[in-house]
Amino acid sequence: MARTTAGGNAAFHKYAGYLNCKKYAHIEDPNERRRLALAEIDKAPFGWYHVRAVVVAGIGFFTDAYDIFAVNLVTSMLGVVFWQSAQTKPGIIPTDSDTAIKVATSGGTVLGQVGFGILADVVGRKRMYGLELILIIFATLAQSLSSASPGISVVGLIIFWRVLMGIGIGGDYPLSSIITSEFATTKWRGAMMGAVFAMQGIGQLAAALVALIVTTGFKESLLTAEDAASCDGVCQVAVDKMWRVVIGFGAVPGCIALYYRLTIPETPRYTFDVARDVEKADEDTKAYIQGKAEGRPDEVRRVTVLADSEGRLHTPKASWNDFIRHYRQWKFGKVLLGTAGSWFFLDVAFYGLGLNNSIILGAIGYSKGGNMYEVFRRNAIGNLILVCAGAIPGYWVTVFTVDTLGRKPIQLMGFTMLTILFVVIGFAYNKLLKHNGALLALYVLAQFFFNFGPNATTFIVPGECFPTRYRSTSHGISAASGKIGAIIAQVVFGPLRQRGAPPGSSDSPWLNHVMEIFALFMLCGLFTTFLIPETKRKTLEELAGEVPGTANYDPGSRSAAYKTNPSPDSGSGENVHRSIADYAGALCCISVDIDAVAGWLGSYQGEDSTSDISRGLFAGTVGVRRLLKLFDKYKIKTTWFIPGHSLDTFREECEMVRDAGHEIGLHGYSHENPTRMNLEQQHAILDKTYNQLTEFCGKPPRGVVAPWWESSKEGAELMMKYGVEYDHNFTHHDCLPYYLRIGDSWTPIDYDKHPSHWMKPLEPGRPTGLVEIPANWYLDDLPPMMFIKKAPNSHGWVNPRDVEDLWRDHFDYFYREYDDFCFPVTIHPDVSGHPHVIFMLERLIEYISSKDGVEWVKMEDICDDFKRNNQPVKGALLPAEHGAIAKDPSMPDTLVSFTEVANSSDRRPSATNSYIAHEGKQGTVWGAKISTDFPSTTGHLDYVIAGVLAAMLVSPRDARMESAGRSTK
Repeated sequence: MARTTAGGNAAFHKYAGYLNCKKYAHIEDPNERRRLALAEIDKAPFGWYHVRAVVVAGIGFFTDAYDIFAVNLVTSMLGVVFWQSAQTKPGIIPTDSDTAIKVATSGGTVLGQVGFGILADVVGRKRMYGLELILIIFATLAQSLSSASPGISVVGLIIFWRVLMGIGIGGDYPLSSIITSEFATTKWRGAMMGAVFAMQGIGQLAAALVALIVTTGFKESLLTAEDAASCDGVCQVAVDKMWRVVIGFGAVPGCIALYYRLTIPETPRYTFDVARDVEKADEDTKAYIQGKAEGRPDEVRRVTVLADSEGRLHTPKASWNDFIRHYRQWKFGKVLLGTAGSWFFLDVAFYGLGLNNSIILGAIGYSKGGNMYEVFRRNAIGNLILVCAGAIPGYWVTVFTVDTLGRKPIQLMGFTMLTILFVVIGFAYNKLLKHNGALLALYVLAQFFFNFGPNATTFIVPGECFPTRYRSTSHGISAASGKIGAIIAQVVFGPLRQRGAPPGSSDSPWLNHVMEIFALFMLCGLFTTFLIPETKRKTLEELAGEVPGTANYDPGSRSAAYKTNPSPDSGSGENVHRSIADYAGALCCISVDIDAVAGWLGSYQGEDSTSDISRGLFAGTVGVRRLLKLFDKYKIKTTWFIPGHSLDTFREECEMVRDAGHEIGLHGYSHENPTRMNLEQQHAILDKTYNQLTEFCGKPPRGVVAPWWESSKEGAELMMKYGVEYDHNFTHHDCLPYYLRIGDSWTPIDYDKHPSHWMKPLEPGRPTGLVEIPANWYLDDLPPMMFIKKAPNSHGWVNPRDVEDLWRDHFDYFYREYDDFCFPVTIHPDVSGHPHVIFMLERLIEYISSKDGVEWVKMEDICDDFKRNNQPVKGALLPAEHGAIAKDPSMPDTLVSFTEVANSSDRRPSATNSYIAHEGKQGTVWGAKISTDFPSTTGHLDYVIAGVLAAMLVSPRDARMESAGRSTK
């Protein structure tokens, strides 16, 4: 029994999942071990360890936002303290100094985002996480203690410390994002990352609250001055203390979070893909769940596994060449362009709009006051109103909807709404000034759609859609692009809004045009959003193009992997590394038999059981839909063999199969056993189901699977008469298609007779042009995993991992031994529609797809490939032209035997030769048939006579029918 959790996961004590560190220890393939371990992280139930990750990352982001936005409240205080004796505008900080202090933070943030982003990919997330917070704490405290001196101005000191603080803040962007995403469960990853980013709104709120609190604390001193110019003496001392408290408080939450950041384990994805330390990754995952600082693997085993997995892990090592190779591909390069471009266009308007807070505060009566206490108090309360009215609701609406609506729709909606809002504000600005309520409403709406829109999603998506080895770097580049936009907003658009204003005036005559320009930026952001993928409910590996079989798969995401096999040339049994590229391709096919209710009627002896019929209803509805979803996930086209009963009963599901582009083939009507029916019954069923599928699909079926893989003696010839091109019933081979031979005969043992009567070899029959795609009971899901009450050897509870091992062994052997082969797997929605088998199929598809030269195809593709490269032997019996019956339903329906039987009437042919074949110039084609019924004791001479009679009765239409047939070279 697996050990349950202890420590960190208090909410889910019973969760055993991945926490048994020995769970995958027996798996030698490091790629499979990695896949299984990351799958456990992705599907882990949401618990306190997830909450802890969000809180630890979120407190840091709270600190970042506090420090960034607190300066907007502090600069007016700096003017009172350090510019009280200014010649012009005493008590007011100069515009250039104000801008320089604010831009310094953004400049440092750009450096930190790129620098820490790269370092986190090079040396690890854990080693860098906490260092940026130390830098923020140190620089924050240093700012709060800064003061002017004869040798240096206070502006220079504050700029210096804010650049350093900005570097730390910049580092927190990629680190908090990717650590959260790499530890998150796939189902709620967006909400977790959104909650971390939503702490930005709480940080803004806290900054305004702290400003309000210190203002209230120094109320008596502030009441002594009417305005900034007269705020000296006790008022100035009070304001000096106020700004230092507001700035210094930013270090407090950072100190609280620092311990947890320094003790968080390395993310398993980094340890697997970059450090390539499989054992350590296992233990780090367990440590994270249990709330420990890091995993402690057995060092001896760790060294052994590390050396063994070095050349076997598929994920490539990070390098400059690999970085260029990856992003030179448009499908990946466009994503980086989309995330960086969207963030850039967003931040130009986001920070540009923030420059106009004073105008909005004035509109709601919170920009001025009768004394300094009222000025600072109203400024703090006004900012509280703005944050609470639009920003905070927007953040948390995103948190609650991002994993249901999706990132891309939210971002598209946000940019669209912001484009409209900025157009309205820009073109109607002068009219809006006369209606303060309207301007305030538009401002609040803009703040709401910034945060329930691109401000949140531009942070989330870059933490998801890049490969682990470049995830932090790519997020840093994207975030830095945004901060460059913020710098442009502050340096370019700040002064631009005052274009045309009188010297010394604070008016903004060009503000309406700036709003119009912001509308254009939002429109550009709308277009760059189309470059990013939808990341909702997808694993990080799938988004990074590392999951074979998915639309985004990048074969280069796997390193030059090696397999261990004997050298074909050495003649020795030594294990040598052989490149996967040395192996040729494989045509892999999943065929689905929708037996459903028909299976219980015709084969599983459940026709008298409402319970068994209910199981058939599950297969035809739920099972079919689940398999369609599975195939769509991996973009695989398959072949479905549908009994006529299933087509009539589950019409809607069968239409879904057809409309999804899957091939549909014949599979009887009620899953009846062909060997128990006479020729007339077989012909009636084939005629009905052939026409049924032809009408349903708009084209005749090309292939057939007999129910229970029990082909009758006449079955193959019946199919050829109808122009069926391939059969999937026989097992002459297990991985190579071949042309089917019919009419083999053999002599059963008869103990009542002398052995000389039955000691005779099998006599081969006649070759045909019917392609046989081999069947294989060992590659069928039903026998081991479906319980049948009336079957004496029924299974049904076989562990799908055992079946998976069996199927993988087949594939691995074929892959090693054959240059080209086919790998047809047979499944049923009755079985594979259940969760435990779906998970098995997912693992199998991903494993097989990870091999070079593998292609997932339909059975008709295997048939076409085989016929392109192989011709039937001369004289082979060829099928009629594909669709000949559909084109000419008047073709004769009577049969005549043509097979020559052995001299002994005891000899049993495998087929009684229903059709007359006519020798053409190049080969043998199908002709007319007559009805005949010979008793089983009919001798060889009777068959010859019957053949002659048949030839005499051939209609004049034979020449036309011969031209419709197939011929050999």
